[in-house]
Amino acid sequence: MVNYGHYTAMLVERGRVRGLARHLERLDRDAWVVFGRGLPEEDVRAAIRAAIGDERVAAKVTVVAPDFNPRDPGTPEELSVVVETFPPPEESATLAVRTAGYRRDLPQVKHVGTFGIFYQRRLARMAGFDDALFAPDDEVSEGATWNICFRDDAGTIVWPSAPALPGVSAALIQNGLTRLGHKHETRPVTLDDLAGFRSAFATNALAPVRPITRIDDVEYAVDDETASILRRAHDLVPEERV
Repeated sequence: MVNYGHYTAMLVERGRVRGLARHLERLDRDAWVVFGRGLPEEDVRAAIRAAIGDERVAAKVTVVAPDFNPRDPGTPEELSVVVETFPPPEESATLAVRTAGYRRDLPQVKHVGTFGIFYQRRLARMAGFDDALFAPDDEVSEGATWNICFRDDAGTIVWPSAPALPGVSAALIQNGLTRLGHKHETRPVTLDDLAGFRSAFATNALAPVRPITRIDDVEYAVDDETASILRRAHDLVPEERV
């Protein structure tokens, strides 16, 4: 295989996934962007079912083209779905992150071109932080493998509008906040805005809500009230059987 493809990652519990429909939609949408052809939903479901058991596991579903030719990257004849399962990673309860003026290639796609994000994570770790937060042109976009949101003093949940991966967990939380009647909005967030927020949170499919306690030299208290609201919003969507 060459370094060309896309993927999604999900938490599977007893054969069920919260937000499964969105993961399947992502895989099909990204297949059109990356390969110029769609991906049958049942093929993905069958591949996942063949890889999982009854235990709680993390599943990474990667889409590649066996006949992809990097010298002539046209539309491939077929796509393959590769599913890896592993124990859910033990994520730290909170995050301290360092900003980096970095932007992923094709940020709307969860693609396998991950060298840049892991290099930025490595630099952040070497500097004493847990992870990297991308802020190209001083505008906050996304974390290395997660989305970010903030709470302002009025209680509004703020999502950055800079180009970033449309995360499944972020979408579940946004829809849940709307159903709960909790105000949220998407707008530009610059580095100068960071000190004006009450709290910040990272979200992804394997760790839906994690408080961020530090971004560069801006510190945030752990906001249990807002974390509870975000988790409740996320969990409003029922799990779906694969």
